[in-house]
Amino acid sequence: KNTPMLHYRLTQNKMAGSENYGKWYAMATVNETYDLEKLAEHMANHHTPYSKGAIMGVLTDMVNCIHELVLDGNAVKIPNLAIFSAGLTTKLAKTRKDFTVTENIKSVRLRSRSTGNFTRAELTSAAQMQEASVYDPGGTAGQSSSTDGGTTKP
Repeated sequence: KNTPMLHYRLTQNKMAGSENYGKWYAMATVNETYDLEKLAEHMANHHTPYSKGAIMGVLTDMVNCIHELVLDGNAVKIPNLAIFSAGLTTKLAKTRKDFTVTENIKSVRLRSRSTGNFTRAELTSAAQMQEASVYDPGGTAGQSSSTDGGTTKP
């Protein structure tokens, strides 16, 4: 079985005037985006008695329920993954009396906070890192070898 591997690309800061101008940092790359259907197929291939179709149905219903519950002001916790809730982007009002929903609430967004085995510390501890030799979103960048041939743990 292949060892899970996160790939990154090195990027140079090009923001003139920044104290970090010219310095280098890593950005995670994405090998492929799995939609619900592809996720259901992946799950069905993990020695489960459930078909891709049955898993797809459950996942679709889960997404719909999370959407409904979050818009009703609830947080939804999926253990060892995330807690989903609504967040607001707002514009400041000088006084409480000046605040109106139409003028001061600009948008509603989905918030996601990692939980359980999916926290930053757990991910950092478990991650295997390798530099992608080419960054090609949706292509084969994640399958390419490192420029130095090695892998590391952060």
